Amino acid sequence: MERIWGPLNGFYLAAYAAPAGDGEHFASYAKVCWTRPQSYWQADCAFKLFGGEHHRSPEGALRAVAADAANEISYLPRHARSVAEHRQRQRLHAALSALFATASSRHRLHPDAPRRGRDQFIHSF
Repeated sequence: MERIWGPLNGFYLAAYAAPAGDGEHFASYAKVCWTRPQSYWQADCAFKLFGGEHHRSPEGALRAVAADAANEISYLPRHARSVAEHRQRQRLHAALSALFATASSRHRLHPDAPRRGRDQFIHSF
């Protein structure tokens, strides 16, 4: 079971819970990420946490590791939040640039299409 939270003080949390070795308890893991990840496995993280393997349910394991991650984030220097927010803006800017490039390439005219502008104006007389 996995879950994504955030932002929390500028960071996103990606957490994962799985059955522990005995099968009766669950282990939990978290990644504290600069930007919102698509999944736990594809997360670009600042650091990782192990939440233990003594939890009685996957939900409890996720809650516990999220609390541990929030605690660790609270100890980060203030500059870390501004770095995280800067990375989020960079990612948004890159996504918008890609969207603009895709949209402009879709609207280009075929080379054989009639020209507009000056050539059209001159030929209209």
